[in-house]
Amino acid sequence: MGEADRLAIASGIPGIVLMENAGRAVAEAVARRDPPGSRVVVVAGPGNNGGDGFVAARLLAERRYRVSLLLVGSPDRLKGDAAEAARRWTGPVLPAAPEHLDGAGDAPHVVIDALFGAGLDRPVDGLPRAMIEAIGAAAGRGARIVAVDLPSGINGTTGAVMGAAVRADESVTFFRAKPGHWLLPGRLHRGRLTIAGIGIPDAVLDTVRPRCALVGPAFVRDMVPLPSLAGHKYSRGHVVVVSGGASTTGAARL
Repeated sequence: MGEADRLAIASGIPGIVLMENAGRAVAEAVARRDPPGSRVVVVAGPGNNGGDGFVAARLLAERRYRVSLLLVGSPDRLKGDAAEAARRWTGPVLPAAPEHLDGAGDAPHVVIDALFGAGLDRPVDGLPRAMIEAIGAAAGRGARIVAVDLPSGINGTTGAVMGAAVRADESVTFFRAKPGHWLLPGRLHRGRLTIAGIGIPDAVLDTVRPRCALVGPAFVRDMVPLPSLAGHKYSRGHVVVVSGGASTTGAARL
Protein backbone atom coordinates (compact mmCIF):
# COMPACT_ATOMS: atom_id res chain seq x y z
CA MET A 1 0.00 0.00 0.00
CA GLY A 2 2.94 2.30 0.61
CA GLU A 3 4.04 1.72 -2.95
CA ALA A 4 0.50 2.27 -4.23
CA ASP A 5 0.39 5.61 -2.40
CA ARG A 6 3.81 6.57 -3.76
CA LEU A 7 2.86 5.74 -7.34
CA ALA A 8 -0.42 7.64 -7.06
CA ILE A 9 1.41 10.72 -5.77
CA ALA A 10 4.09 10.37 -8.47
CA SER A 11 1.31 10.36 -11.08
CA GLY A 12 0.30 13.83 -9.95
CA ILE A 13 -2.26 13.21 -7.20
CA PRO A 14 -1.26 15.23 -4.09
CA GLY A 15 -0.92 13.18 -0.93
CA ILE A 16 -3.19 15.55 0.97
CA VAL A 17 -5.95 14.82 -1.57
CA LEU A 18 -5.65 11.09 -0.82
CA MET A 19 -5.75 11.87 2.91
CA GLU A 20 -8.79 14.13 2.54
CA ASN A 21 -10.59 11.39 0.61
CA ALA A 22 -9.68 8.80 3.24
CA GLY A 23 -10.90 11.00 6.09
CA ARG A 24 -14.10 11.73 4.19
CA ALA A 25 -14.76 7.98 3.82
CA VAL A 26 -14.39 7.56 7.58
CA ALA A 27 -16.70 10.50 8.26
CA GLU A 28 -19.28 8.99 5.88
CA ALA A 29 -19.11 5.69 7.78
CA VAL A 30 -20.01 7.55 10.97
CA ALA A 31 -22.73 9.64 9.32
CA ARG A 32 -24.44 6.56 7.82
CA ARG A 33 -25.32 5.24 11.29
CA ASP A 34 -25.07 8.08 13.80
CA PRO A 35 -27.08 11.32 13.56
CA PRO A 36 -25.66 14.85 13.85
CA GLY A 37 -25.31 15.88 17.47
CA SER A 38 -23.76 12.54 18.43
CA ARG A 39 -20.56 12.80 20.43
CA VAL A 40 -17.55 11.51 18.50
CA VAL A 41 -14.08 11.04 19.98
CA VAL A 42 -11.20 10.66 17.53
CA VAL A 43 -8.11 8.93 18.92
CA ALA A 44 -5.31 9.91 16.55
CA GLY A 45 -1.79 8.57 16.27
CA PRO A 46 1.33 10.44 15.15
CA GLY A 47 1.39 9.17 11.54
CA ASN A 48 -0.77 9.28 8.44
CA ASN A 49 -3.46 7.21 10.13
CA GLY A 50 -3.78 10.04 12.61
CA GLY A 51 -3.91 12.49 9.70
CA ASP A 52 -6.95 10.64 8.36
CA GLY A 53 -8.46 11.04 11.82
CA PHE A 54 -7.90 14.82 11.78
CA VAL A 55 -9.73 15.04 8.45
CA ALA A 56 -12.64 12.93 9.70
CA ALA A 57 -12.86 15.08 12.83
CA ARG A 58 -13.04 18.31 10.82
CA LEU A 59 -15.67 17.02 8.40
CA LEU A 60 -17.86 15.63 11.17
CA ALA A 61 -17.62 18.89 13.14
CA GLU A 62 -18.77 20.71 10.01
CA ARG A 63 -21.82 18.43 10.02
CA ARG A 64 -22.61 19.44 13.61
CA TYR A 65 -21.30 16.37 15.38
CA ARG A 66 -19.78 17.05 18.80
CA VAL A 67 -16.18 16.08 18.13
CA SER A 68 -13.21 15.73 20.48
CA LEU A 69 -9.74 14.88 19.19
CA LEU A 70 -7.18 13.06 21.33
CA LEU A 71 -3.62 12.89 20.00
CA VAL A 72 -0.99 10.37 21.07
CA GLY A 73 2.22 12.38 20.87
CA SER A 74 2.96 16.03 20.31
CA PRO A 75 1.31 18.03 17.49
CA ASP A 76 4.68 19.48 16.49
CA ARG A 77 5.93 15.98 15.66
CA LEU A 78 3.35 15.50 12.91
CA LYS A 79 4.90 15.57 9.45
CA GLY A 80 3.89 16.04 5.84
CA ASP A 81 0.25 15.47 4.97
CA ALA A 82 -0.63 14.59 8.57
CA ALA A 83 0.70 17.97 9.72
CA GLU A 84 -1.36 19.72 7.04
CA ALA A 85 -4.50 17.79 8.06
CA ALA A 86 -3.88 18.85 11.67
CA ARG A 87 -3.47 22.47 10.59
CA ARG A 88 -6.89 22.35 8.88
CA TRP A 89 -8.53 21.12 12.09
CA THR A 90 -9.53 24.23 14.03
CA GLY A 91 -10.80 22.51 17.18
CA PRO A 92 -8.75 21.76 20.29
CA VAL A 93 -6.20 18.93 20.29
CA LEU A 94 -6.20 17.17 23.64
CA PRO A 95 -3.34 14.96 24.82
CA ALA A 96 -4.56 11.37 24.66
CA ALA A 97 -5.46 9.97 28.07
CA PRO A 98 -7.68 6.99 28.95
CA GLU A 99 -9.85 9.10 31.25
CA HIS A 100 -11.16 11.03 28.23
CA LEU A 101 -12.97 7.81 27.28
CA ASP A 102 -14.03 6.68 30.75
CA GLY A 103 -17.71 7.47 30.22
CA ALA A 104 -17.95 10.06 32.95
CA GLY A 105 -20.35 12.83 31.99
CA ASP A 106 -20.73 13.08 28.22
CA ALA A 107 -19.93 9.53 27.06
CA PRO A 108 -19.01 9.11 23.37
CA HIS A 109 -21.48 7.58 20.96
CA VAL A 110 -18.67 6.84 18.48
CA VAL A 111 -14.93 6.38 18.87
CA ILE A 112 -12.82 6.70 15.73
CA ASP A 113 -9.68 4.60 16.11
CA ALA A 114 -7.02 6.46 14.09
CA LEU A 115 -4.00 5.30 16.10
CA PHE A 116 -2.19 2.83 13.84
CA GLY A 117 -2.74 1.58 10.31
CA ALA A 118 -1.64 -1.49 8.38
CA GLY A 119 2.05 -0.71 8.82
CA LEU A 120 2.24 -1.61 12.51
CA ASP A 121 5.11 -4.09 12.94
CA ARG A 122 5.87 -4.12 16.68
CA PRO A 123 3.86 -4.80 19.85
CA VAL A 124 2.06 -1.78 21.27
CA ASP A 125 2.85 -0.67 24.80
CA GLY A 126 2.75 2.40 27.00
CA LEU A 127 0.17 5.08 26.24
CA PRO A 128 -0.95 3.59 22.86
CA ARG A 129 -1.78 0.32 24.58
CA ALA A 130 -3.62 2.16 27.35
CA MET A 131 -5.67 3.98 24.71
CA ILE A 132 -6.49 0.72 22.93
CA GLU A 133 -7.72 -0.69 26.24
CA ALA A 134 -9.72 2.49 26.90
CA ILE A 135 -11.36 2.18 23.47
CA GLY A 136 -12.33 -1.38 24.39
CA ALA A 137 -13.84 -0.18 27.65
CA ALA A 138 -15.81 2.50 25.79
CA ALA A 139 -17.15 -0.18 23.46
CA GLY A 140 -18.27 -2.15 26.52
CA ARG A 141 -20.29 0.89 27.58
CA GLY A 142 -22.06 1.07 24.23
CA ALA A 143 -19.82 3.25 22.03
CA ARG A 144 -19.57 2.25 18.38
CA ILE A 145 -15.97 1.83 17.25
CA VAL A 146 -14.94 2.82 13.72
CA ALA A 147 -11.36 1.93 12.79
CA VAL A 148 -9.34 3.83 10.22
CA ASP A 149 -7.73 1.31 7.81
CA LEU A 150 -7.83 -1.57 10.29
CA PRO A 151 -8.11 -1.86 14.08
CA SER A 152 -5.07 -0.53 15.91
CA GLY A 153 -2.87 -3.35 17.15
CA ILE A 154 -3.62 -5.69 14.23
CA ASN A 155 -0.74 -6.57 11.93
CA GLY A 156 -1.87 -5.70 8.40
CA THR A 157 0.12 -8.54 6.84
CA THR A 158 -0.58 -11.44 9.20
CA GLY A 159 -3.72 -10.45 11.12
CA ALA A 160 -1.86 -11.05 14.39
CA VAL A 161 -2.61 -9.08 17.55
CA MET A 162 0.49 -7.05 18.37
CA GLY A 163 0.16 -7.13 22.13
CA ALA A 164 -3.32 -5.58 22.29
CA ALA A 165 -5.83 -4.62 19.61
CA VAL A 166 -9.04 -2.69 19.14
CA ARG A 167 -12.24 -4.60 18.36
CA ALA A 168 -14.06 -2.44 15.86
CA ASP A 169 -17.68 -2.42 14.75
CA GLU A 170 -16.53 -1.18 11.34
CA SER A 171 -13.18 -0.81 9.62
CA VAL A 172 -12.85 1.65 6.75
CA THR A 173 -9.89 0.75 4.58
CA PHE A 174 -8.66 2.31 1.37
CA PHE A 175 -8.17 1.11 -2.22
CA ARG A 176 -7.90 -2.59 -1.35
CA ALA A 177 -8.41 -4.82 1.69
CA LYS A 178 -5.30 -5.97 3.53
CA PRO A 179 -4.48 -9.59 4.44
CA GLY A 180 -4.94 -8.68 8.10
CA HIS A 181 -8.60 -7.93 7.44
CA TRP A 182 -9.22 -11.55 6.47
CA LEU A 183 -6.64 -13.60 8.39
CA LEU A 184 -7.48 -14.59 11.96
CA PRO A 185 -7.55 -13.10 14.51
CA GLY A 186 -7.64 -9.79 12.59
CA ARG A 187 -10.87 -10.84 10.89
CA LEU A 188 -12.55 -11.08 14.30
CA HIS A 189 -11.42 -7.56 15.22
CA ARG A 190 -12.38 -5.64 12.07
CA GLY A 191 -16.17 -5.77 12.25
CA ARG A 192 -17.94 -4.65 9.08
CA LEU A 193 -15.36 -4.04 6.33
CA THR A 194 -15.81 -1.00 4.08
CA ILE A 195 -13.36 -0.52 1.20
CA ALA A 196 -13.26 3.07 -0.02
CA GLY A 197 -11.74 4.40 -3.21
CA ILE A 198 -9.65 7.47 -2.40
CA GLY A 199 -8.25 8.29 -5.84
CA ILE A 200 -5.47 5.72 -6.21
CA PRO A 201 -5.71 4.52 -9.83
CA ASP A 202 -6.11 0.78 -10.40
CA ALA A 203 -3.20 0.96 -12.85
CA VAL A 204 -0.72 1.08 -9.94
CA LEU A 205 -1.39 -2.63 -9.41
CA ASP A 206 0.46 -3.34 -12.67
CA THR A 207 3.59 -2.11 -10.92
CA VAL A 208 2.85 -3.20 -7.35
CA ARG A 209 1.83 -6.70 -8.52
CA PRO A 210 0.30 -7.97 -5.25
CA ARG A 211 0.81 -11.67 -4.70
CA CYS A 212 -2.26 -12.50 -2.67
CA ALA A 213 -5.93 -12.75 -3.50
CA LEU A 214 -9.12 -13.44 -1.58
CA VAL A 215 -10.48 -16.78 -2.77
CA GLY A 216 -14.23 -16.71 -3.36
CA PRO A 217 -16.81 -17.57 -6.03
CA ALA A 218 -15.53 -14.90 -8.44
CA PHE A 219 -11.97 -16.18 -8.05
CA VAL A 220 -12.77 -19.81 -8.98
CA ARG A 221 -15.71 -19.35 -11.33
CA ASP A 222 -13.62 -19.59 -14.48
CA MET A 223 -11.63 -22.56 -13.18
CA VAL A 224 -14.57 -24.90 -12.73
CA PRO A 225 -16.54 -26.04 -15.78
CA LEU A 226 -20.25 -25.23 -15.64
CA PRO A 227 -22.22 -28.50 -15.87
CA SER A 228 -24.60 -28.75 -18.79
CA LEU A 229 -27.91 -30.60 -18.78
CA ALA A 230 -26.36 -33.22 -21.03
CA GLY A 231 -23.22 -33.50 -18.91
CA HIS A 232 -22.02 -36.66 -17.22
CA LYS A 233 -19.16 -37.78 -15.00
CA TYR A 234 -16.72 -38.07 -17.91
CA SER A 235 -17.40 -34.56 -19.23
CA ARG A 236 -17.12 -32.73 -15.94
CA GLY A 237 -13.45 -33.29 -15.31
CA HIS A 238 -11.56 -35.32 -12.74
CA VAL A 239 -10.42 -34.57 -9.20
CA VAL A 240 -7.45 -36.19 -7.47
CA VAL A 241 -7.39 -35.98 -3.67
CA VAL A 242 -4.04 -36.85 -2.07
CA SER A 243 -4.33 -38.07 1.51
CA GLY A 244 -1.98 -38.66 4.38
CA GLY A 245 -1.57 -42.07 5.98
CA ALA A 246 -4.38 -44.51 6.71
CA SER A 247 -5.06 -42.92 10.10
CA THR A 248 -5.31 -39.37 8.73
CA THR A 249 -7.80 -39.66 5.88
CA GLY A 250 -10.67 -37.68 7.42
CA ALA A 251 -10.22 -34.41 5.52
CA ALA A 252 -9.52 -36.27 2.28
CA ARG A 253 -12.70 -38.34 2.66
CA LEU A 254 -14.75 -35.19 3.30
